[in-house]
Amino acid sequence: MELLASLQDAIEAVLPRPELGSAMPGARRLLRDAYHFSASVLGEVSAIAQAAPGYVHEALKYQLYPRRMEHFKLDGGPQRGALRRLRRLNPAWPFREDFDPEDQVVVFLHGYVDNTGADLSIKRLAQLGYTVYAVRVPFLSPVAVLAEQLCVQLAQIRAKEGARRFIPIGHSLGGFVWDHVLLTRPELVEQYRMPLYIPIGSPRLGTLVALIAPGGSGRDMRPDSVVVREHLRRRYPPGLEIYNFISRFDTVVFPIETSLWPDGINYIFSETGHIGQLVRPHVELAIEEVLASDPQALLTRTEWRRFTPTAFTALCSRLPESFQRAIGVADMVRFVHGDERLCRRFRIRIVHRELRDGRFPRLEH
Repeated sequence: MELLASLQDAIEAVLPRPELGSAMPGARRLLRDAYHFSASVLGEVSAIAQAAPGYVHEALKYQLYPRRMEHFKLDGGPQRGALRRLRRLNPAWPFREDFDPEDQVVVFLHGYVDNTGADLSIKRLAQLGYTVYAVRVPFLSPVAVLAEQLCVQLAQIRAKEGARRFIPIGHSLGGFVWDHVLLTRPELVEQYRMPLYIPIGSPRLGTLVALIAPGGSGRDMRPDSVVVREHLRRRYPPGLEIYNFISRFDTVVFPIETSLWPDGINYIFSETGHIGQLVRPHVELAIEEVLASDPQALLTRTEWRRFTPTAFTALCSRLPESFQRAIGVADMVRFVHGDERLCRRFRIRIVHRELRDGRFPRLEH
């Protein structure tokens, strides 16, 4: 990784910013993307190695595929008392007016296959003293079935935790299931006092990789599926803040534009792969920034800019619409380019760059 850091410094010295801007000449942009792709692949290999022991442990302890959805509370760390001192330890932090970790419950839904064994970032969040419930999912079931089961799990957690605010977080398939719940049961946002929602590496418009994924959930995550079309017809409850975490080079959510959100902040992790979103500590830092920060402060940390499409998406946009429909990318192309065939603007927060520059804020515990 030190070699990659040195290479990045050399590239930064000769290539202009912005990383995702359309003004960058093609060759230079290709060189920068090649670096970030290489870093993502190497990081993904490292992440898989870190995640493997936990995954194997969970598979041996609870079986690879659970028969039904169930939840469990993650072990908290010794710093729960320290959370009460956060405001005193961080006097310059623009906290949310209603920020109170004692009044929050994070409900985390894992992705396809994972079964919570590899989610190191979420476990570190629990060790900081946040209340975190992990939900184990029979991931081959259809999304509508998983959504119904999740609603049952929420009621059970509410019975244990009382009227505390629920924070929905979902990785990959988990985010897709949360989408279904929040879009089809909007009354739950008020019922469980949800202030915000964090999908992580979630295929909002489906992913082409799902074409080879078995099970009902795999079929539902295909582009242009019945579930995807239903989601596109609905809107999220007003007032629900959305902070979308995506990897610029995610080889599972493909093409990555299927994860972009027009209404909300897109946290871009350009050097983090799909599994890396479960283990890299900067994901946990970003989650805590969202949980603690005033929404207006979060907006000021973003850039309002056009998202330069990947080469695959740019190629798809040149295909006849009938062919786009045939391969299931027509809605994605229209979403990225908008009605005027120009790249749409999004609110973007580039996490890896600010971490490297030392500008990404973090709470003192």
